[in-house]
Amino acid sequence: MKKLLILPALLLIITFECQAKPDTSEADELTFKTADWQWKDLGNSIQCGHAQLNIFNSVQSIAIIRYKAAKAVTGIANDSAEASDTTSAIARRHNARAAVNGSYFNVRTLYPTTFIKDDGFQEGWTRPEELRRVDGVFCTDGKKAAIFHCDTLSYLERTARYPDVMAGGPVLLLKGKEVKDSWPETGFYQKRHPRTVAGIAAGGWIYLVVIDGRFPGQGIGTTIHETAEIARLLGLKDAVNMDGGGSSVLWTAQYGVLSHPYDNHRFDPYGQRVVPNVIYVR
Repeated sequence: MKKLLILPALLLIITFECQAKPDTSEADELTFKTADWQWKDLGNSIQCGHAQLNIFNSVQSIAIIRYKAAKAVTGIANDSAEASDTTSAIARRHNARAAVNGSYFNVRTLYPTTFIKDDGFQEGWTRPEELRRVDGVFCTDGKKAAIFHCDTLSYLERTARYPDVMAGGPVLLLKGKEVKDSWPETGFYQKRHPRTVAGIAAGGWIYLVVIDGRFPGQGIGTTIHETAEIARLLGLKDAVNMDGGGSSVLWTAQYGVLSHPYDNHRFDPYGQRVVPNVIYVR
């Protein structure tokens, strides 16, 4: 009798944890390929763009910074808790042309909860509670960048030659392929939220992407699988998810905030959250 009860329970668990990911439709692929991103030049090969798209049976609002890594300077700025500020304010302090918010942090103390190296100095370590989602790093030496899928024991070895490092996750793509066949069945992975992504494409291009969220009919946000699909449709080879939700914001010195940060609950550029760190380009 016990065996008969256990077997259905195991089948339910397997079904719950390994649901198949939906394929991106041909219509979604075509919509993405023909989107008008209204690219604008920021200098040093840096471009910014934004589009609203009807994909995944939803309206998605996506803002992008893209640039040739060798022609610009990529950096990570992790300011002290006392100097934490909005993404735009931190970026201005570092004379950036554009920036996105960085990785996860404690919203009460404003200290990072992931591994951080800023100009060669380690300023944070990934806390145990973040290991459910943090499984990689974005690294830069200013003129090139790399994304590694690694655990905390590998951070120092894998990032030794990079002075600026930020742990994040989950890693979405490696060599153009989605990292996982299925993602955990939790709200962080399966519900639609605002998302921030750092990625690398062929030819030495770096992409910093913000997907707006929680605005029905204007920008609903994405699941982790849908986020990985957007990274793939952009042509990224490697991509990693960063802090999202109310933290997600994409800013440029020339045009201001291009995304629609959620902290003021309005679909406008004014809802930036105070954060401790950013990824910037100048």
